[in-house]
Amino acid sequence: MIGVIEALELGNWRKASRILHEAELLDAYLATTLMRVARAMSYRAIGEHSRAWTTLGGAALQLRRRHPRLPCLAVNETGQIDDVPSWPGEVERLALPPKPAAGGDAELIFRAVRLIWREQQELSELFQRIAERSAELTPATHILVLAFVEYMCWVRHDPATWTRTAPVDEEAAAVEERIDALRDGLRAEFLRSATDLRRLRYPSAGEMSLMVWSNGGKYNGLQRLAIRELARRPEPPWAGPGKPADCPSRLSSVNAWQFARAA
Repeated sequence: MIGVIEALELGNWRKASRILHEAELLDAYLATTLMRVARAMSYRAIGEHSRAWTTLGGAALQLRRRHPRLPCLAVNETGQIDDVPSWPGEVERLALPPKPAAGGDAELIFRAVRLIWREQQELSELFQRIAERSAELTPATHILVLAFVEYMCWVRHDPATWTRTAPVDEEAAAVEERIDALRDGLRAEFLRSATDLRRLRYPSAGEMSLMVWSNGGKYNGLQRLAIRELARRPEPPWAGPGKPADCPSRLSSVNAWQFARAA
């Protein structure tokens, strides 16, 4: 099981899915939870942010059913998590427990919790960035740039995008088709991803239009804007000010961030 968690910590959801699909693991319950995490990562790679959010919530809930003493983030009187207002379909969110001594099942569970926590925190950060645009961008262009940053961090700078093996099942194959469309720069896929991201904060918002794509400078112009946006960020993981010093980062996010800083 440690190999699955290590792969997911590095962001290699394909490798983790393959291990979970092919190996007979001792802890089937934890394996199912980690498969949810791998699926959530694949959804985020294709720009289905809301689906990634609810899938991570399902993984968190499943882990707490087995380990009910795991801490959750506090919910305020309105029913929302204090640090993320108005998330659509609020879900179970994990907080970090104290780090146990190295070795044994306790460390394994801690790393699984930390993994889910990281992914949930990063999506929360992404949600908050929707409202944090510079004056030079329209709200729609800003969201499209954020979607382009996601593409850079999850597709373009992910080594597994270019070295992957056969998908483990039909759902994974469908995900790879969508990733190929993003990799090939298909406008419709970027607009769809940006639409999903905008509707996280504004559920009744319409679809992103071709005009937004053109106003952003099309693929090359949006890539320049995304590089500028990414270069302004601190080093990943983007998990808020309370992230532990040893919280791992996805390799593809580090690659994209270093590329933007060097540009």
